[in-house]
Amino acid sequence: MIENYKGWNITLTWDDKDSFLKITGKNTFKQKEKWKGVNLNGESIYGASLKEIRHIIDYPLLHK
Repeated sequence: MIENYKGWNITLTWDDKDSFLKITGKNTFKQKEKWKGVNLNGESIYGASLKEIRHIIDYPLLHK
């Protein structure tokens, strides 16, 4: 866990095998899923930056 922000545990997903794409034999990281936030209810959100994850948490109606 990198940080706990308003009840959400925020982590980097570098080690998550589902965050990589196989393109012509190369592993490419999905930039939009670089950061992951999980709340106490088990809901997950993904974002390209820590700032984006915090914005989604603060303004969820803008990201639906």
